Amino acid sequence: MLGFGSLRQMNDTIKANRDLLGKKKRSWERQKDEISIRPSSYDNVNLDYVKARVSAKLKRNKGQELAAAFLGIAVILSVVGVVIWMAYSTDYSFSRKPGSTFFNTTTYRLPNGLVLKTDYYTGGPKAAETTMKDGMKHQNSESFYPTGEQFRSALYYYDTLMREVYFYKNGDTIKTFPVIADTVLRHITLRNNQSNRKIEFDFIDGKIVTGTYRELRLN
Repeated sequence: MLGFGSLRQMNDTIKANRDLLGKKKRSWERQKDEISIRPSSYDNVNLDYVKARVSAKLKRNKGQELAAAFLGIAVILSVVGVVIWMAYSTDYSFSRKPGSTFFNTTTYRLPNGLVLKTDYYTGGPKAAETTMKDGMKHQNSESFYPTGEQFRSALYYYDTLMREVYFYKNGDTIKTFPVIADTVLRHITLRNNQSNRKIEFDFIDGKIVTGTYRELRLN
């Protein structure tokens, strides 16, 4: 009788343990149950909290958009600034080697290895005479107006300019003539207050370019 009671008690214990094990669920089952009991509507949602989060996100997005816009504008302004700087800093005066581009040129050999180079206005009179030696300007160089009056007198020593003087047509010295490289073509404007005139011409290598000389009376 005692043994039968012990056996029954053991069976009850095993059954109770089995019931307890049956109540335990796996993790994925618990997760499924949790999802199933979550609210499927917005009835219990804190709307003020949601609005605050949405407002913060919109502000953050707007700030990022403004930062990107400012960055884009800064890049564009930088590019425009570089282009403007290049436009104003670049010298657009074009350089050409002086010679037959603007004048008709002849050469004549002189004693002592010298060469006389004579430039003529295209279809016109003499524009300049220059003494050369070994391909370089040496000794005298004289330039003339299209009407024949002397325009320039210069002294060279193997391409090194030693002295230079410019003249108006009436023989007065031009004291304000700009210093310009020989190979650069420039437009020159000069005022001669004594004759009440202004003169304009293109200039290269000490000479007035064919067809560019003009005189205007000052008011």
